[in-house]
Amino acid sequence: MIQKDIIYGNIELDGIYEEIVKSQDFSRLQDVVQTAFNSIEYPELEQETRYEHSIGVYYLMCRTLNSLERKLSAYGLRLSKEEKEMAKLAALLHDIGHGVNSHLLEEITGVSHEQRGIDIIKDPTTQIHQIIRKHYGENFVEKLTEFMDCIYGNGEVTETIELRDDNTIPLKGLLASLISHNIDLDRIDYLMRESTYTGLGTLTNYTELINGFECILAGNQIMVGIPQEKKFFLEATILERTRNYSEIYFCNSDFTGNYAFTQLLLELRKHPEEVLDTIPEAIRKFLTQEKADFTSQEYMQLTTTPIEEAIKLIARTTQNEKIRYLCNYRESAKNDYQVLYNGRSEEYIRKLLKQVIPNFPEDSHCIFSQERTILPYKKTKYGSTNIITKAGIQKFEDLPKSVSLKPIKRSVIAINLELLRFELGISKEEFQNRYMDTLKDIIENQSKPVQDFELKYLLTEGNIYADDMMDFMTQKYAKVDEALYMFTDCYYDYTEDFSLLEQGKALRIRHGHTQYQGKQTREYKSKRITYKTYEEGGETTYTNRVKQEEIGNSTQLKDYREFLASIGLAEELENTLKVNGYRKLITIMVNEQPIDISFCVASYQNCIYEMSGVARTIEIKPRDNQIIGRVLLLQIKKELETAFPGLQSAITNANIYEIGMVDSYDKYKKGYIISPDAVEFERAHPKAAHKLNGIVRELKGKRKMVYVERTPPAEQLIEQYRKAQTPVPEGVEL
Repeated sequence: MIQKDIIYGNIELDGIYEEIVKSQDFSRLQDVVQTAFNSIEYPELEQETRYEHSIGVYYLMCRTLNSLERKLSAYGLRLSKEEKEMAKLAALLHDIGHGVNSHLLEEITGVSHEQRGIDIIKDPTTQIHQIIRKHYGENFVEKLTEFMDCIYGNGEVTETIELRDDNTIPLKGLLASLISHNIDLDRIDYLMRESTYTGLGTLTNYTELINGFECILAGNQIMVGIPQEKKFFLEATILERTRNYSEIYFCNSDFTGNYAFTQLLLELRKHPEEVLDTIPEAIRKFLTQEKADFTSQEYMQLTTTPIEEAIKLIARTTQNEKIRYLCNYRESAKNDYQVLYNGRSEEYIRKLLKQVIPNFPEDSHCIFSQERTILPYKKTKYGSTNIITKAGIQKFEDLPKSVSLKPIKRSVIAINLELLRFELGISKEEFQNRYMDTLKDIIENQSKPVQDFELKYLLTEGNIYADDMMDFMTQKYAKVDEALYMFTDCYYDYTEDFSLLEQGKALRIRHGHTQYQGKQTREYKSKRITYKTYEEGGETTYTNRVKQEEIGNSTQLKDYREFLASIGLAEELENTLKVNGYRKLITIMVNEQPIDISFCVASYQNCIYEMSGVARTIEIKPRDNQIIGRVLLLQIKKELETAFPGLQSAITNANIYEIGMVDSYDKYKKGYIISPDAVEFERAHPKAAHKLNGIVRELKGKRKMVYVERTPPAEQLIEQYRKAQTPVPEGVEL
């Protein structure tokens, strides 16, 4: 028979291989999608099956054996017919134990697909067992399953290298490594196959890799090695592996799809009566029993179509609204699970939801988090990939490389509000009225990236007014939303060295209230602690900070011990600046992208030097920190600075903590206020005072706060007031 393949073209199978492929046991793999829930994100993958992949690995094994045998013949050696047949059959049958939804089935049944495959081959009732026994006898079946157990299980290849009478030598270790290794034929095929189907493009050159395999002596075994000059073909495959795991195998829909399907199974196990008696017994066991035992014949019934038909039948017949919803798990995985991107923990989100929903279930399944590790270079029982160099055989990982072999973490946290509604047991209307606005706001905030990227102006000139700038922007662009925000911030630092101020970091506790559409909103986040770290990039035009936040019920630093510990700060922090602020926020649409503009008036007091001040700022940032929004900031910047001459000199990348500390300290040093406590602080902490003086001096230029220098000393200002016969401002000593 001829099998048409998306990668290799026509693959010819005859004899025992044609019989196996045409058997019912093997044909069932046409109904087992290769990548399961990845097809939600990449619909093209629905066409890819374990059937075509298995035949592809068989094809690669045939080509590899031919290549190796040509090279062995130069030494008067050859492969034994029995071992070649074992290798080809192991390649063809390596995934025969797969069932519906890929590796999730292994977790559900508690048995690996590799072990299932061995069991199917050993089972005398299966067609595959009978075909192999017919061609090679029962003893060969035993040898084949032992060989596969060496590859996937706990068995080991123990043969020593001894020349046989027919000029063959034991090569099971070598052949096994072609099926299970860092760069084995299984991995080569599925990497190229998924790269082709998704359109990402394959990086692997299978022809060069296969032709590059050499037989080398390693201890008492012959193993596969790759010449150093072909090492970059190996590196390309490792790079493709890293990319595919990141972009395909561990995509968001794989996390949410697996979780959504698991939720359906959990619910059906609570209500097994919902699974009708007309559904085949093997599928009933799969849907209703945890770690159910299956015979090989039962297990092979667990393919995509009968499972999907059973679930559709349950959805049509059930009176249970939650089960009906869960039966549509692929749609919910795609549309209802909202992935949160800001790096907060599942525990934190649960705490946040409990603040909003008093009866939020402790064991709620509406939110989940998972983490997986991408291993670019995966060590196996057959050791490292051998590189043949002029200096001898070396491990690939010990040589200079153009790709990284470091593991990469891929994590997802997602929430499903519809599942939460079912858990609360309320109608859609009640859920909408009571919780939806606040929950959407929480999700929106938790979905934002942790990085702030904004354009900021510090308005120090009397002839530039925020209202005029806002009017200008709303006349030019459509205003789509607005809100008011009032807040009190307490900033903390280490007063022995002011290290946070020095590094452009800011730690604050905020108590604030948002007014939106005439009413107070976001009560759940009225009190919170925030830590921002400045990202130094040489660009002083924009503010670029990473923000970490913890929402709580307190404005006391001691109540945020866990958060402080998580960001590596100690509790010896002291309140150094207090800020009262008013912020008006509007959202405009620029080239169909939402841009937030806020005008903030903040009055502050230095808690050490008891000096006060006021800062007026305009902050402009793209919604959700999207790249296209960053580009639009350049357009807005040009328009504003053209319309308001002199605005360019007001641009800054300082935060309010830096502005308040620099301005208030500078005024103190110029004699605007004389505080006994401040004098005592400088006397008791001369090193800290000296350090602060140096930090302020550097920040004036570094953060473009040179306007501070224009504030005259108190004596000069007093003289000006006397000449003008104007009352001296409160706080200035005469």
